[in-house]
Amino acid sequence: MKVLVSAVFFLLLAGCAGAPTQRLSDDTMSSLNGKTVTLVQRESPSFVAMTSGKGMFAVAGVGAAAVAGNNLVKDAQIEDPANVIRSTLGDELVKRHGVSIVGHSDAVVSSDDVADVVLAAADSDYALDVVTNGWSYMYDGFKFSDYFVGYSARLRLIDVATSTVLASGMCAYDAKKAGKSAVPHDTLIADNAAYIKQELADATGSCVQQFNSAVL
Repeated sequence: MKVLVSAVFFLLLAGCAGAPTQRLSDDTMSSLNGKTVTLVQRESPSFVAMTSGKGMFAVAGVGAAAVAGNNLVKDAQIEDPANVIRSTLGDELVKRHGVSIVGHSDAVVSSDDVADVVLAAADSDYALDVVTNGWSYMYDGFKFSDYFVGYSARLRLIDVATSTVLASGMCAYDAKKAGKSAVPHDTLIADNAAYIKQELADATGSCVQQFNSAVL
């Protein structure tokens, strides 16, 4: 069971972590000034609320954890960190490279296909695509009362005219690796999931830093 839970956890965090980072080139940076960027809205994946009880039921347990997590996100009004990461990085592009943000796309894009992302930003020069790959809380192996929050996201800056990915990268936030102490399940969901919201805020800050330093 510990092996299964660990595998699920790392899949949630890693997403497409095997893909290499593509840093924004100097030539592209110099051409950004005065260009327009659309912040493309993306569909949020299921939030996986993996308790020790659900972890005993393998794949069926993961499905149940996703249902429970989605209900928690809705009831506690937990915002997908990708929304804040996208807006913050858009502001950074304005300050550092002189672009103009057209705004958010009207349509929520559920596909990873570059063509679909480009379509949502058809009136801009570039599309900024930030999507959550995985977000969850999960118990720590056989320590059934210990829980951590995890998060991962992917960024792409896409040239709309040529459908070319100009820059891309992944970020990951693991509360355990960040030195956070495990907390009981009750702490996770108390006060309208305040602890989870704070952890996701920390994940947001970490991802913005990672994307700024490694990609943009």
